[in-house]
Amino acid sequence: MSAYVRSRKFCCCLPVRSGVFALSLIAMVGGSFVAAIGWIEVSQLSIHPMEKADEVALWIHSGMFTILGALAVLGFIGALIKNRAMVSTFAVALAVHLGFSVASGVFTLYSVFRQNPQDAIAKCLNDAAGNTEITTETCQNGIAIMKGIMVAIYIVTWFIQLYAYFVVERYADQLGDEEIAENTIVFPRTVQEISAPQITTYNGFASSYPFTAPGQAHGVTRGQDPSDRV
Repeated sequence: MSAYVRSRKFCCCLPVRSGVFALSLIAMVGGSFVAAIGWIEVSQLSIHPMEKADEVALWIHSGMFTILGALAVLGFIGALIKNRAMVSTFAVALAVHLGFSVASGVFTLYSVFRQNPQDAIAKCLNDAAGNTEITTETCQNGIAIMKGIMVAIYIVTWFIQLYAYFVVERYADQLGDEEIAENTIVFPRTVQEISAPQITTYNGFASSYPFTAPGQAHGVTRGQDPSDRV
């Protein structure tokens, strides 16, 4: 009989296994969709060329989401058949993806904030040519709002990915505990023991107790053979 392992939770009450199912499905669908868009843009680089840094970032971005979508399949199957190795692989994929996401996000934010504000305003006015409602102040306020939204989106996304990693990792730990429990024999609290023959004081001294001798039996006259008794 194996020991019972309590299911771990996330969001206070939901089992981590359900979380892995949901996260793996989201990663499969979302990762595949984003990867498909990225590879389409890669295929059009000859028609719409980019700067070298942006091109490298596009290749890394597309490959990263492709790997995430592929490993999410392992996470889904691992949660389905309760395979710790598959779930752990999915957790590693989430951790690596989070690292790349933080690196690419920091680089993007750095590029946005280091841009000359006057150049950004000029580009905004140029894009809005012919629209008299767009002024320099409007572009300036719009750029500031856009920067704030970008920072908020990146931070929220990173926290969600980090939390997703912890959910998957907790389920991998739970599967590890279940494997240990399956290989551990738990004995019941009360065990039927085989009763040993009772040894009394009389039996303990049977060989030396004088009245156990045949001549000392009850009803035998001293000196009479016990076999002569009627």
